[in-house]
Amino acid sequence: MTIRSMRMPQTESLMDRKQLFSLLLSRPHKKIATVVAGAGYGKTSLLTAFFHKYPMLGGWVTLTQPVYTFDQLAGLLPSVTGKEPFWIVVDQSENLKLDEPETSRLVAWVEQLPFSVTLVLSGRKIPKKLPVSRWKVRGLAVAIDQRNLAFTLEETSQLLDTVYKINLTSQEVRHLLTVLEGWPAGLMLFNEAVTGANLDSGLKHFLNRFYLNEDVHQYVASEVMADLPADVQTFLLHASLFRELDEGLLSLYKPDWPIRDYIENIRHIQPFLLVDEPGRFRIHELFRRFFYQLAEREWGGEKVKHRHGELAILCRANYRFFEAILQALAAGNDRLVAGIMKDIAERYEPEEFLRLIDGWLEQLSPSLHLSRTSLLLFRCIPVELAKQLIAPLELIAHRYKNEASPGYADLYHRLATIYFYQGELTKAVQLYEASLELSYKNEDEPMAALNTSLLAQMYRFMNDTEKAFVLSRRALAKAEAHGFKQVQMHALWNAAELLIEKGHLEKARRLAEQSIHVARECDESSIIYPLCTISSYFRAKGELEEALQWAHKALEQADGLGIRPDRGWASAAVALCYQELGNLREARRLMEEAARLFKGFRHHSCIIQKKLTLILSKQGHMEEAYALQKEVDSIARESSYTWLQKKEKIDNKPLLSLQMLGPLSIRLGEEPIQIKRKSSLRLLLLLASGSKRRWSRDELIGRLFPEETEEAASNQFYVGLSTLRKLLEPDLKKGRNSRFIAYDGSHYYFRFEEVKIDVEELKQLLLYPYNPEVFAQASRLYKGDLLHEYLYEEWLEESRAMIRKQYLKVLEKWAAQCQEEGKIKEAAEILEVMVALEPYEESFQMHYVRLLLKNGKLGKARKSADKAIMLMEKELGLSMKEEFNQLFYLQEYKSVRLE
Repeated sequence: MTIRSMRMPQTESLMDRKQLFSLLLSRPHKKIATVVAGAGYGKTSLLTAFFHKYPMLGGWVTLTQPVYTFDQLAGLLPSVTGKEPFWIVVDQSENLKLDEPETSRLVAWVEQLPFSVTLVLSGRKIPKKLPVSRWKVRGLAVAIDQRNLAFTLEETSQLLDTVYKINLTSQEVRHLLTVLEGWPAGLMLFNEAVTGANLDSGLKHFLNRFYLNEDVHQYVASEVMADLPADVQTFLLHASLFRELDEGLLSLYKPDWPIRDYIENIRHIQPFLLVDEPGRFRIHELFRRFFYQLAEREWGGEKVKHRHGELAILCRANYRFFEAILQALAAGNDRLVAGIMKDIAERYEPEEFLRLIDGWLEQLSPSLHLSRTSLLLFRCIPVELAKQLIAPLELIAHRYKNEASPGYADLYHRLATIYFYQGELTKAVQLYEASLELSYKNEDEPMAALNTSLLAQMYRFMNDTEKAFVLSRRALAKAEAHGFKQVQMHALWNAAELLIEKGHLEKARRLAEQSIHVARECDESSIIYPLCTISSYFRAKGELEEALQWAHKALEQADGLGIRPDRGWASAAVALCYQELGNLREARRLMEEAARLFKGFRHHSCIIQKKLTLILSKQGHMEEAYALQKEVDSIARESSYTWLQKKEKIDNKPLLSLQMLGPLSIRLGEEPIQIKRKSSLRLLLLLASGSKRRWSRDELIGRLFPEETEEAASNQFYVGLSTLRKLLEPDLKKGRNSRFIAYDGSHYYFRFEEVKIDVEELKQLLLYPYNPEVFAQASRLYKGDLLHEYLYEEWLEESRAMIRKQYLKVLEKWAAQCQEEGKIKEAAEILEVMVALEPYEESFQMHYVRLLLKNGKLGKARKSADKAIMLMEKELGLSMKEEFNQLFYLQEYKSVRLE
């Protein structure tokens, strides 16, 4: 039924909207006013308030059913009498279903109205053929649309203060307006939702979850979803993954969908589509979050993440890098985030990064809350670029320093994290504490937990371990109580590091393993930190090979992501393992790489360079070590790093070097030394070749002096030990203080970390996969079998055979790797070394010649085959002619026959 009413509807909470009233009163000769917007934009409230203030209403008609002809409409309108201003309102004008001829009749009727009469069409839309633009040019029309009806900041403050009686600061009003985007119905729903709520604590948290409000759900279901076809509803679920409705990007995402039709459909009939500028549409943020939640319910969280990942790749391929990184973060794809961040850093100026760190990310997905993205995002931003963000962020903070803004907690957190990576830890602590205080006030539990955990990390770096431990446990309790995975991972790792410092190794390992498990669920990039902690655990236990494996896992992960501080941290962890294994050359290379990666990270750089100082001193490079220590001390004083100002003790004693593969060579510093006493030399060689085992006195005597009586053997052992220690350490006063040969009360052992031994260096190289540099180093080290000058020492036979076997086995593996990769020349070079080591091994000889032939080295292959045949016949009485002939034949060198 079509309702005709001469009385306007009764509405509550009327408010003067002066700007819109002025617009309605403008153009004294107007004959028509249109008020067109989606549901909830206050069209009826505006007109009701207007006619309360200006009683010019002649009639109000509400159309509840379609009107198809002008005559039907005219029959509902009041008669026009007198010369006084006379306004007629037709509400729900979307029900005017006039065809073109009937619209023309309406146009003619409007144009012949006297200037005292104004027709008002109010609704979601009006007949398409009405010449509103022409009327506006002629001064006959006023048009009010959705953008005009959205509340301004001033109007929002007035409504909250005078009508709803809600007291908010100006910053809180701004935040409310940002969330609701001026939507009048949203402000009304907000008023109803906060009745009885304590807004002094938690406005931002309340607003961030406002889209979950039951009234909002009911409103969207009845006013929005009910009128939509199923395919348009599906489109809206997908569209909620985007910040704006970019027709081009949506068409690339769903090429078979009629994207333009969908946008046009919702553009005209719904309240939630906003136009930022001509041709650029987006869904009202409140509704977008609602649709995003529906998508998560319908598809599941993992499917939503997968689609974000697809969009990240799509955006990156189309050079939409900021949208790409936003989508990659929502997908939880850390590797993709790091790659896109490099793209952005190469292209854009620092101020562009403010978009990333000033709340822009959180607009896409609730999963992009700062507490979930901070640990990754700030590690990805180049430290040099982040430094340039400090000034604009501090300007924002200064501008609103007297405002109790909910966003201040996040702003302080961002500044604190940038200062931390810049190396200004004291400043970072102050800002984290300020952010923590505001997080509690705002009831933002995730940020409170994260700030607490990061404060614990700051105090750990500053050597206040007790305070760090208390804060770390507090953060862990919050994280595990509320399911904050990123914070849980960080707090577990931090606590594990603290426990290692306290010497509680097994507890530390358990927490580090739990941190790894949580990281795999929420933040794969951060896994390198607990991996390094496990490496530290094994180093502390003296299990250095195991420690090295864990550190290499961390470095492999870090290299894959390419995040500078992660690579620096992992490189340092591997370097520390090599240092303790005695491979000082590799330790130095990796620690120098860590120092390069931490350039610009002032505090981290100091830590790494202090470690590098010790490596340099152990190598005997005292000038470099002292110069570097002086530089680090200067930075520590300038930066007030009181916790780093304790000087590392640089060992200026000469390094002991042993070459035991091939001819024996012993050097102390740069000077070669000779050990004339046979018992002393044999003791040194036994300890140095003993695979880092510990020996009882009886074991050593039994190996070195098996033919002597117990008394004579014991005497020779102590004399030999004393002579050896004095020769290596002339200033040594007590044997138990020896740098090289230690005694733990029951066993003697060699301090391999204080000595450079070619055997140990070779063992480390053999852990690597093939690369030319590793092979070249290994070849240079293996100058011959272990202590081949001492062939008849029984205690050397097992070690000599084991090292030779291990070397040949790895060479064989490297050769196979080269063949698989098509590196035939390099495979042949490896086999040449193997043949030199084992000339009587037929398989090596055959394989070597086969590779030479495959590489086109016919002459060299023939010479090698001839040499092998002569050797085998002369030394072993074996003939290999037929085997080689067959090999040459198969390789299609038919003209070559060995005589």
